[in-house]
Amino acid sequence: MALNARAQTPPSPLSLTELRLRIDAIDAELLRLVDERSALARDIAAAKAREGGDANACLLRPDREAMLLRKLTGKPRVAASDAAVVAIWRELISESLRIQGEDQGGLHLDFWAGDSSAQLVKWSRERFGAAPSEAGLAEPVQVIAAARDPRHIGILSLDPRAGAWWARLLAEPQVRVICALPERTPERPKGFAIAALKPEPTGDDVSYWVTDSRLSEAALTELLGQRGLAAEWLGSTGGMKLFGLSGFVQEDDRRLDPKAEKALGSLSGVIGTSPRI
Repeated sequence: MALNARAQTPPSPLSLTELRLRIDAIDAELLRLVDERSALARDIAAAKAREGGDANACLLRPDREAMLLRKLTGKPRVAASDAAVVAIWRELISESLRIQGEDQGGLHLDFWAGDSSAQLVKWSRERFGAAPSEAGLAEPVQVIAAARDPRHIGILSLDPRAGAWWARLLAEPQVRVICALPERTPERPKGFAIAALKPEPTGDDVSYWVTDSRLSEAALTELLGQRGLAAEWLGSTGGMKLFGLSGFVQEDDRRLDPKAEKALGSLSGVIGTSPRI
């Protein structure tokens, strides 16, 4: 019995000094792996060039990033929170994009200076990391214009004081909403990021639709539901209404065709999509 008791005795806990030494060793290995991952960004840029990639295309891949983060947060862990995992990988992705885009001058975040609030800046940095440069522009229309350049990402608030800037995207087919801000929240979005890229489906998305319909927000929500679209009203300004539609809705979706249903408005359209994380 004595031998069995000794065999089942749990190991002595590590001392504080031993625990700190273990963390130091892990930190060194993490740095090595982070550096190795970052170095691969140059190889990716070279591979894109060899395989005929568009050197002027936007570096961002919101669809791929979202699916990567969902995969990572779905893995079993002992202690690391989802928030920590997302924050760490957002910075790793940001650094990778910085390296890939070195020859083109990197990525830039453009804010409307009239509403570059601390919260909006914070949410943008959480989403795009520390690598992009930042600038304030005088008007929302200037932010939209800057976003035509694939190196630029526009950051604009949904505060009514900013006006119905989102309705202008109906006339900007190359510039689309690519994510909602803050990124990880069950609440209504407070702002959008826009860029010159075409969103791709990820399996869990929210699409954004604008209309000048004269129907009330509640009536429109009901009408969209009858047409098979789960809709949430997000805001109205200057006669224009903004809705979030559950799922990845194509810009040519027949359910939103105003020719088939005049009550949907004469000036309307999908202006982008945001993947859920």
